[in-house]
Amino acid sequence: MTDDHPSVSADDILASLTPERQARIRARGAELIAEEFALRDLRRAEEMTQATVAERLGGRQVYVSGLEKRADMKLSTLRAYVRAIGGDLQLLVTFPEGRAVRLKDIGAAVPRSRRSPARKTKTAE
Repeated sequence: MTDDHPSVSADDILASLTPERQARIRARGAELIAEEFALRDLRRAEEMTQATVAERLGGRQVYVSGLEKRADMKLSTLRAYVRAIGGDLQLLVTFPEGRAVRLKDIGAAVPRSRRSPARKTKTAE
């Protein structure tokens, strides 16, 4: 059986495109890859065990196992986990028209001096 169509590699196809299009394709590829990483994948990519992460968080391995299975958690917990594996959590809000805004100080501990003052309760007179 003969092949009437020569094979062409993805690299060859990419090389035939304009630099701008290549950059857009690479950027979108990176986005797709980033969207698919779960906490477990991030930890493994850093070649860390659950026990090591637990030690850094001041907890036990079973706690880290539970975190990695959770679909919903506090941002402060997620930030602590990401820092324990050596990363920095950043949140980006994107809007339909393509505008993107990076949120600051989300999930970070708020120093007591910046917190709202505690309410005073009325005392019986």
